[in-house]
Amino acid sequence: MDAVDARAQHVARPQRGRATRRQLREDASISPATIARRLAAGSWSEPVPTVIDIGTHERTWLAELQELLLATGPRSWLSHMTSAHLHGFLDVGRPHVPDVLVDRGGHTRIGEVRLHTTRAIVPDELTAVNGLRCTTVARTYLDVAAGSTLDELERFGLELARRDRNALRQIGELLDRYRNAPSRRRLVAAISRLPGDASLLGSPLEVLGVQDLRRHGAPPPVLQYRVRDLGGALVKRVDTAWPDRMALAEWDGRAYHDVAPARAEDEVCRARMRALGWHVEVFRRPDLEGDRIRSFAAWLRG
Repeated sequence: MDAVDARAQHVARPQRGRATRRQLREDASISPATIARRLAAGSWSEPVPTVIDIGTHERTWLAELQELLLATGPRSWLSHMTSAHLHGFLDVGRPHVPDVLVDRGGHTRIGEVRLHTTRAIVPDELTAVNGLRCTTVARTYLDVAAGSTLDELERFGLELARRDRNALRQIGELLDRYRNAPSRRRLVAAISRLPGDASLLGSPLEVLGVQDLRRHGAPPPVLQYRVRDLGGALVKRVDTAWPDRMALAEWDGRAYHDVAPARAEDEVCRARMRALGWHVEVFRRPDLEGDRIRSFAAWLRG
């Protein structure tokens, strides 16, 4: 490795092997003519204008996002559904076209990217995920509201509250900050549908199940309810319960409940609860696509 490659790698390594022409020129002291020779020889490439891939890192989706951020400058952030995917919003897949937020009037159009502009954004609305600049969870929730249904926003809100007790407070602070945001009314409506104890939800499957039950008209459950025997001893803390109906529902995800010891322990506890007079329902992810949840909601209403 010669001195030019060493200097280029020093600049590009923190950026997944990418650097702008300006960074190579000013931070690595590499002349435009040397850059042109490397490109002509095929040892380097220019996947988007002004951004050089020096060939030390794989071409992954995260690397492509890095290229977009470099091309759009230091005042750019991954946002909207791209940020939602990076933050792990429930059931948000990788978008086909990346979203990038930039200052209004201070950007250049590049390749296949969905550019969003903003007049103002403050530091507490910005963060980094996997080393990539992006909007925070709260700001992302605000930004995706305009293109999301109320059910989707409710689902996102339930999952965010489950993962972080402060999430709804931070979203509320942004709603106060942006009182004229076009999506503000929609967000307020979605948040008003969330149960006050949403932070007690134990898994993404519970989030989806509770939302489905509510959609089918089931009464609100008590989350993380402690079932006790006739002597007052704890039998099990269950995911969702309706004590006045002596009914409960458990939401079995694969990560824990598909392990043989966990399944055996579950069955012992559920047999004890049935013996105590509880109506016990157990749901798995495939049940979200069928009629079992609808039927259970109807039974609870009756």
